[in-house]
Amino acid sequence: MDINIELFRNKLQLQRYSENSIRSYLNCIQQLNKFFKDYRPEEISIELIDRHVQWLIEDKEISKSYQKQILIAVQKYFDLVVNLKLDLSKIYPKHQDIHLPNCISKINIKAMIENTQNLKHKTILCLMYSGGLRPNELLNLTINDIDTQNCTINIKQAKDKKNRTVMCSDTLREMLPRYYEKYKPKHFVFEGQNGLAYTEKSLQQVVKLAAIRAGINFPVTPLCLRHSFATHLIDNGTDIHYVQELLGHQSIKTTEIYTHTSDVSNTKIKSPLDLL
Repeated sequence: MDINIELFRNKLQLQRYSENSIRSYLNCIQQLNKFFKDYRPEEISIELIDRHVQWLIEDKEISKSYQKQILIAVQKYFDLVVNLKLDLSKIYPKHQDIHLPNCISKINIKAMIENTQNLKHKTILCLMYSGGLRPNELLNLTINDIDTQNCTINIKQAKDKKNRTVMCSDTLREMLPRYYEKYKPKHFVFEGQNGLAYTEKSLQQVVKLAAIRAGINFPVTPLCLRHSFATHLIDNGTDIHYVQELLGHQSIKTTEIYTHTSDVSNTKIKSPLDLL
């Protein structure tokens, strides 16, 4: 079977998948290419795919979550490229591995911000933690998306193509005018070279170096700031349903992973950045 990687990439881009998701799907489908190279597409059955997955489980010791990811990628490839519907749900893992998100303590968050002298980098850290943004949401954020007068951040076309609104902290509101004055962004809040959006690699580097300066001895990624936002809100007594809305989760079960304390209803949500 000759896997058409570029066509698959184009199809996923047309459906507006994030670059991270596209990379994951491409990596998964390349596994299929090795296993089924001597088969024609119409010869590949659910039973053959099941055998392939069994081999990966036994030989490569893949996790349940990666098993499901591979099956979703295969199903999507056949649907978009081969124009063949495959229902692989019967060979999904019965129970998913539960991975607790990596969170950073309030003390360490504060240390990351205070030990970052570059105003642009400090604003990035504050904005991500202030509203619990995903990395791609931060990178695509425009100046018009932040309403400092009403203390809100409008996140458009987020995951699952849904818009949502999160709070803009008072601390961030005071910081933004100084940031705008110094860097003068024209469209995106954070711009790289030639006025283009800041890159994912640059964002990762900002967070990584901030963690090192703060003396954190474990790997810290931009997503850790979102996880910490959710965990600290719940620890502060914010009702989990409000946290679900702020994170943009479709299911409350996704949000429940952040539950470390009893749920206490609190309709006056305040950004954890203002509680440092």
